[in-house]
Order: sequence, then structure tokens, then C-alpha cells
Amino acid sequence: MDNVSKFTSEKIKRLLKAYPEDLSKKYTESRKVLETKLPEEILSQWENIGLDIAQLSSRSWEPALSYFAASAKVQQYLPSGQFLGWCKSGFNLSKESNKISESFLNSSPQTMIRLRPRYIEDWVNRVTKLYKGTWKSTNLTCKLFEYTPIILETLSFDQFCKLSDFMEILSNRSYDLATEILESSLEIYSLNFQDIDELIHLSVLITENDWRDIKPTYEVIKDQISKLPNAHTKITFDMTRRLHGLSGFKISDFLQLLVRTLSLANKNDNDQILHMTQQVVNNVPVATMDFLNNLPRLLDTLDIDQLDQWKSQGIRLAIDQDTNTSPATQFFKLQSKESQDLIDRISSSVELSRIKDLMKLYCTALSGEDVLVAGSKNITEKNIGWGESDLATSDGKTIYLPDVIKRYNKKDENFNFYKVLASHQQALTEYGSYKYDHNIEPVNSKSKAIFKALLKQINDSEEEHATRIAKVLRGSYPFKHDPNLADDIFSLVEEYRVDQLILKKYPGLRKFYKKVQLEELTNRKNKDEENGKKRRELFVEKVLRFTLGDKDRHVPKGTKSKFEDIVRYLMTLSRISDDNIKSVEDSMAVSFRLFSLIRDIENEEIESDEPQDEADEIKDEELDDSEDKFEDEQIVNDMISYFSGGDGEPGEGEESEENSINPPEEGEYQSPDPVEYQGDFKPELGQLLTEMLTVSGDEMQGEGEEMEGLTQEQIEELIQNSPDLETKESDENQEMTETPNQELLENLMKELKNRDVDNTSFSGGEPTHVDEDGGPLEAKEPDTFTYDEWDFRDVEYKPNWCLLHEKKLPDGEANFYRETLTNNSNLVHQIKKQFELFVPEQYRKQKRLEDGEEADLDAGIEALIDLRSGVTPDEKIYWRRNKTERSVAVALLIDMSASTAEAIDDSTKSSSDDWGAPDDPVEYMVWLRSRRAEGLRRSYKRIVDVEKEGIVLMVNSLEMLGDDYGIYGFSGYGRENVEFYTIKDLDEKFNDSISGRIDRIAPLHATRMGPAIRHTITKLEDHEARSKILFLVTDGRPQDRGYSREGVEKEYAVYDTRQALIEARQKGITPFCLTVDKSGHDYLKTMMDDLPYEVLSDISMLPARLPELYRKIST
Repeated sequence: MDNVSKFTSEKIKRLLKAYPEDLSKKYTESRKVLETKLPEEILSQWENIGLDIAQLSSRSWEPALSYFAASAKVQQYLPSGQFLGWCKSGFNLSKESNKISESFLNSSPQTMIRLRPRYIEDWVNRVTKLYKGTWKSTNLTCKLFEYTPIILETLSFDQFCKLSDFMEILSNRSYDLATEILESSLEIYSLNFQDIDELIHLSVLITENDWRDIKPTYEVIKDQISKLPNAHTKITFDMTRRLHGLSGFKISDFLQLLVRTLSLANKNDNDQILHMTQQVVNNVPVATMDFLNNLPRLLDTLDIDQLDQWKSQGIRLAIDQDTNTSPATQFFKLQSKESQDLIDRISSSVELSRIKDLMKLYCTALSGEDVLVAGSKNITEKNIGWGESDLATSDGKTIYLPDVIKRYNKKDENFNFYKVLASHQQALTEYGSYKYDHNIEPVNSKSKAIFKALLKQINDSEEEHATRIAKVLRGSYPFKHDPNLADDIFSLVEEYRVDQLILKKYPGLRKFYKKVQLEELTNRKNKDEENGKKRRELFVEKVLRFTLGDKDRHVPKGTKSKFEDIVRYLMTLSRISDDNIKSVEDSMAVSFRLFSLIRDIENEEIESDEPQDEADEIKDEELDDSEDKFEDEQIVNDMISYFSGGDGEPGEGEESEENSINPPEEGEYQSPDPVEYQGDFKPELGQLLTEMLTVSGDEMQGEGEEMEGLTQEQIEELIQNSPDLETKESDENQEMTETPNQELLENLMKELKNRDVDNTSFSGGEPTHVDEDGGPLEAKEPDTFTYDEWDFRDVEYKPNWCLLHEKKLPDGEANFYRETLTNNSNLVHQIKKQFELFVPEQYRKQKRLEDGEEADLDAGIEALIDLRSGVTPDEKIYWRRNKTERSVAVALLIDMSASTAEAIDDSTKSSSDDWGAPDDPVEYMVWLRSRRAEGLRRSYKRIVDVEKEGIVLMVNSLEMLGDDYGIYGFSGYGRENVEFYTIKDLDEKFNDSISGRIDRIAPLHATRMGPAIRHTITKLEDHEARSKILFLVTDGRPQDRGYSREGVEKEYAVYDTRQALIEARQKGITPFCLTVDKSGHDYLKTMMDDLPYEVLSDISMLPARLPELYRKIST
């Protein structure tokens, strides 16, 4: 800039007065400093450049202010000539942008501390290359100037130049993203990150190849990679360079997977894992992600050296095949036989996934009933009361086993341990551990007094409990005095009873089962925790060890007689014969005895030198002659009074306290460690979930009493007080308030709901409760779909508003199908005749042809008229019969709502509009159980039964006609859980399995029709038939939580269903609705618009009417 103004200092001062006072003040301060350091000529140029900056535009005084403020500080680091160059850069930048100039000038003092003078011009040029005249480019340029001092604290100027070049490349894609990445870079550099050159190089590669991947890559580098040891980050960046450019490969995905894999592995193995991954990258890069994905699972099975052996074989495959990577890829995917065989050969562990079907068959063979098997983590994920644990357990429907067993060095022993775990869990179900009933008398006649006393307490009690076990363990004395101890004792006793039955009934397993018991006993003794235990805790542990076969009879001082009595009581459960198998009710009676003896043992610390008593050995033959004081009703009642705070005595031979036993102190008693092979036994929760499975017939009952619908008080009491219930460990620290209890309650409610008949096929996870006023939903699980919902009030769709779960209905009995055809043989014959008449109609008369079988009389007359009128006649005056191939597909959509459980002749049936389902999850569960129980207890025919009969006759007709057809059911609860059941898919051939599924159609929950119709549309859309029909069969208006309650929501549901049917018609599908709701005209006139429908006044006519209507619709 040669044309710099040449005003005197005085003139400059006067000219600067036209601007804010701060500008003149800052000029004066800086000149005072600089006039002693700069030659007069340089000083004059400096002050004139400042004036020139101020005069550039109306706001240029702002960078001029920054110019004067920074000058004195900058001059300290620069010779006069280079200082003048800096001044000119400020002026040139001001001509481009005041904001950029201001950022440059403000950042200069700190930048000069670390920037050599000769680099100033290069610095300015590189940063200003980002500026393109837009406000976004201005913002990015300013940011880089402002961040320069911070960046240069870590980076060399050469690295800074590479960074600015990268920013330019990225800004050509997105200025917003470039700004975001610049800020992330500063965070990474502040972590003392060493591999800056590698990071920038990788960044450029990603930007040029897949720039959208840069943000997630920086996030994982900032949050995870930067925390790795330096040696690990170098290997990581080396791998990313080699992997870059692979088709469909994202660097961010690789880094995230690598970090996750390292976090799941033993930290001591991370170095080896990284080197193994590097070898895979170098030799089979396309298999890298598969290797990392499967590595945690492999480490469950293999040790680190075995993993290296397995990896090396995969690499050898790649080298041997040279250009053909397929064998190696399949190897690392675990999809090749060679890969699996090698794992089996070098590993002693056993994976559940490999033997799951075999264990299912094994458990089914033991019980004689179909049993499901799954991994233990599955039950934890549901968060319905099981905490984080890899122990075996059961919810009454499914046996949950650890994913991997590597307990032994031999594979067959690990497999046998799986058999022990599965046998024990299966035996808990088979021998009724979850079916305790206080109304059933124990087998042991000596327990009659206990049975009567417990039964009387329960009958007299007004307390609310969700299960029969809870009514005793938490609602009856003596157990009520200390429910946690009661739960431990009952579990200990019942596990012992089941163990004895297993050893008696499964002789082939006996030897290994006892080996496992001995190992468990040895492990417990090796822990050597006796010195740290309290008296009662140690006594309970001694009793538990006896149940595992311990011969050691040494017990805490003063408990010898108690221990001997307890052994006698327990041994009564081990006396087993074909006609004398003790029941779970016997276990409860024995638990009563043990609790009474154990609870008044003081739970005080035991001195390390305190002598122990040695109990006498009790022999089996002594049991018959042994006295049982609990046979005496008076002693039992006194014991109950004693624990309840009355005046009773603890019984003969026991020390009496003044009034009653002291209440337990909070946190005083600690439960014994779990027995690994026995798993996680939850008697209350198991009974609750098991008995939901009994709703599969015409009754809803336990062993000895009809199971009543749960009340809200019972459910809340269960959640608050049951020792069975645990919550999943949260990543966040949260207090145990109502929030986790509410979440547990909602999850448990959904599990109970999914225990309804015919819902057992859904294994895709439990959908969470979603507020009706929330936002869009997302389909994350397999076989889930989201659909829009029509809001007639806003005249627009709510996007992704409903989440639909598609499930295949499990097989039932094929007998129902055959019996229905037999029982309706006359009707079957009539329908057959109708359809036989229908078949010849497939030969259609085609008219107005130039050639044919005969002349068309109508066309001939028209031709004569045309001739006489002087008009050339149409020559197409013939007709012939052409065979018309039917091309029809029909989807039968069946309403499976709870209201279909009502009897067809029930005069008390409420209006179909009387939905009444509450929103609150607890109240909903109560409502659902009572409504379903009411329907299922009836012995006469229900709406759903008539629906099923109609489907059978319809299927029989369609099979004769040859049309393609699908059968689907729908129900659900809330927009997040629309249930869609496949009974027969459109492309599925009819077989006995499908006839069995028809039998499993049952009343379930609510009726959200819109998403079910839309899902059916998608199925019909994919079919190639020319004519497509959607046949909806329902018993009432659409209704669901937040979909059809009183007021405007009734209209909302009707209009959404109407819109879904209109969508079907717009896509060339013919919708038809058949309802058995006599008041159906009220809403169907709106819902069906001008679409066809029929209201069936007599539901008993449904089976005959269905085929007849189809015949009319499809012609």
C-alpha cells in the first residue's frame, strides 16, 4: 500500500476525534510507547495506517481500535520492517472485512509469542484463503485467527499450515462442519494428543472420500482414541490409513468398534488385540470389522493365545487364496465350517448359541412340555426384576442360561454343567416351585398344624399381596416378622427339595450333579469368611452348606440343638418314593419350622477365638421316631403369637424373652452368597409370571384356587416390598426413588401383558411406554415398523406416530380346524356348491370381435342401423368365450381385541363404545386381567370363537377356489405397541401348522385399526395379483389408549381408520368391513365413507356369511 496517508500527528489526533473517544485514547497511549522504539518514518506510517483503517467505512473504527490496542504489544516481538508489514496486513484485511481484521489484530499479541516474524505473511495468507465473501466463511476465518495462539501452543507452524489447508478443503463441503471440526480439534490438542500429523492426514483423506464421516470420526477420537496410550494410537492411525478407501467402509465405524472391543476385553490383552487387528488389516482388510465384531464373543470362548491361533488360520486362508478373499471373510464372520471347527477344537468352553436347540430338546424331554431357552442377559434387559447377573434363572416360561460356560478345561464337563443348570431350572417348574398354594395341605401329615395356622392368618388378613407366596412370606407370621430372612430360608429349603428330587429322578446326571455340589461347597469354604460373619448369618450359611452335602457339623456356640432339629426337618424332604414326593407346600411348612428356630439367634459378631459346638449326625432311620413339636397346634399358635408381639412362648427348650422377639434392625442381616448352579431363584416373581401362562384355556386358576385379577394395591405392594425384585444397574447415579420403581412397574406390566395367550412368539424386546403427546417413534428392533397416523383436527399426518410389532402366531392344535369343518358339514357342503357355480363364471363372454364363435345380435342390429343411416358400420360383430384366469389376493384382517372374549348371547354385554381402559400402567394391568379373566371363565361361545369358525370356513372355500390369501390378526396397547399377528402370509402354503395357528387366535388388548390396516396394505402392495382385497372383520369401533376415549378421540380413531381405508383404495386395493357390532351403523357411515361394509345383526351367521360376502366382492 504505497498510497498511505501522510498526515502529521496533530492532524491525525483531530481526525480521530470524529470517532468514539476510546479510539483517540488508545492511539495516544500506543504512540507514547512506540515513539521511543520506532524510527520517525516508521512511526508516521504506523499512525497513518491506523487512520486509514478507521476511514475505510462507518464501522472501520472498530478494527482501528484493535489495531492501536495491539500495536505496542506486537512491536515487542518484531523488527521495524516486519512490524510495518504487520500493520499493512491489518489494513488489507480491513478492506476485505472489518470482522476478520479485528480478529487478526486482537489475536496478534499472543500469536507473536509463538510465531516467528518471517511466518506472519504466510499465516495471514493461509487463514484468509478460507474467506469467500460470505458470512459463514467470515465466521470460520475469524475463528481460525482467534484460535491461532491456542493452536500454536501444541502445533508447529508447519502443522498449523496443514490444519488450515484441511480447513479449506472441508469448508468447500460445509462451513458449519469446518467450524465445528476446528473447535473439536482444539479439544483434542488440549489433551496432549501426540499424533497430530496422522490426525490431519487422516482428516484430509476422509474429507476427500466421505466428508460426512469427519464429524463422527472426530467425536470418537476426542472421546476415546485420545485416551489410548501413545503406542496404541499410532497403531490405530496406521490401520485407518490402510483401511481408507475400502468400498462402503467408514473410518468412524471402525474406530468406534475398535474402542468398544478394547473396552470389553481384559486391559492386559489390549496390546495383543491391537497387534492382531493390525495383522488382519494388513492381510484381510475386508474382514476387519467382522473380526472386531466377533472378538468379544470369541474371548468368552478362547483365551488370548487361542484367539491368536484362530486369527492366524484366517490370515493363512487369505494368503493361500490370494485374490479370492471370500473364504477368509467367511472365516472371520464365523460363517465357515473351518472357523467353527477350529474354535471347537482349540477351546474347552461351550457357547449357549451352539447348543441352544439341544438344551431346548433336553429340557423338553425332562418335562414333557415345550420349553424355551435363552441367554441370561435377555431377562436382565427386560428390567422386570432381574438385576445384572449371569446366573441361570427362569421366569416360568423360559429357562435363561449363561451365554458361555468355561468353568472346566474339558468341553464335555462344561456341557454337563449346562445340563446341571438347565435341569435345576426345569425342575423348579416341573416340581411346582412357582405353584405354591396355601389352600393345599402338605404331604407330610406332621405339618397339618402349620398348614391350618397359615391358612387362618391368610383368610383373616385384609392385606393386599400379588401372589400366594407373598401372602405367606410377607403377610403371615412368623415370616412377616423378617421377610428378607423368610425369603432366604424358603429359597434354601425349596432349592434343597428340588435338588433331592433331581438326584432321585435323574440317575444319569447324579454323579456330575454331586460333583458340582462338592465344588460349590469347596468354593464357599475357600472364601474363609466365617470370621467376618455374624452369628445368625454364619448359622444360615452352615444350614445352606448342609443342603449341599457338607459333613462338617461344627456350628456357632449355643446353636447345636437348633441345627440338629433343622437337619431333621430338612431330611423329611429327601425321603422320596413314587407315592411320597414332598411338595412345595411341604417346603413352606419346613421353612416355618426353620424360621422359628433361626430368627431368635442374635446376629452379633462372633469372636475369632470363640469355640464351636459339634452337632450330632442325624440318620435317616431316626426320623420316624423323632419328635416334631410343630405337630402341636398350641405350640404353633404360641410361636405365631411370639413373633407377632403377643404373649406366646417360643416353645419348649427355647429361651423366652420378656414379651416378644425384637424386630430386625435395618441392614442387620445379610443374605448368604448365591449358589451358582442353583441360579437366581425368585419365587414370588416366578409365581406371578408363571400363572399368567395359565390363561390358555377356559379358566384362569392356580393349583388350588381360582386366580383372581390383580388389584392395584397388590401390584404396588409387590414392587415396593418384594425381595425378588431388582433393577438394572444404571450408568447414572440415581437414588432409588419412585422413578426406577415406576420403570420397573411399567416393564413388568408389559411382560405380564405379553404373557397373554398367543403372544409368546414376540421376542424382539419390550416396547417402552410412550406418551401419547410425544413425538415420532423409531423402529429399532427386527420386525417392527412405524406408520403415520391421520389427525383429522389438524388435517395432516402425524409422522411415524405408531410402532407396529409383527409377530407370527405360535402353533396350536390342528384339531380345532378339523372339528369345525366336521361340526359344520352341512354349511361346508352348501358353500362348496356356491363356489362350484362360481367357477364356471371364469369363462367370460368377450363381445365386439372381428371374428368369433357366433354373431353378436346387439352388434349386428347396430351395424344394420348404421348402414341404413349411411354410416360405415363397425365390423366387430362377433363374440366368443375366453377363459379368464383369476388373479385375486385377499388379506383377512381379524380383530383380536379384549372385547372379543365376550359371550355372543350375553345380554349384559356393555356397548362396544364402553372402552374404559385406564391410562395408568398399574390400573391398565388390573383392568386387563379382570376383563380377560371375565371372558375366559365363561364356558359358552365367545365372539372370538365364532370369528375362528368363520375363518376356518373361509379358508376351506379359498383353498377350493385357488385364490391367494393371508390371515392376520391385530391388537395392542398404545401407539408404541400395535401388535400384528401373522396367522398365514399371502405367499404361504396352507398346512397343519396354519390350522393350528387359527386355533390360537384369542382375545388380547385394544383395537388400533389404522396402523394394522396400513401394514396390511404394504403386504398386499407387494403381491402381484391384479385384484386385491382387504377384508376387515371386527366387533366394534376402533379404540385404544389415547385413540378412542370419550369426546373428540372417538372421532379421531374413526377418522384415522377411514383415512387408512382410503389409502388402500388409492393403491388399487378394495377394502371391505364386516362388523358384528349392532350399533355399527353409528360410526361406520363415517368410517367407511362410500366404501362397502356390512353390519351383521346376528353374529351366529358370521361363519356362513363370510364366504358369501367374499364371493360377491371378488367377482
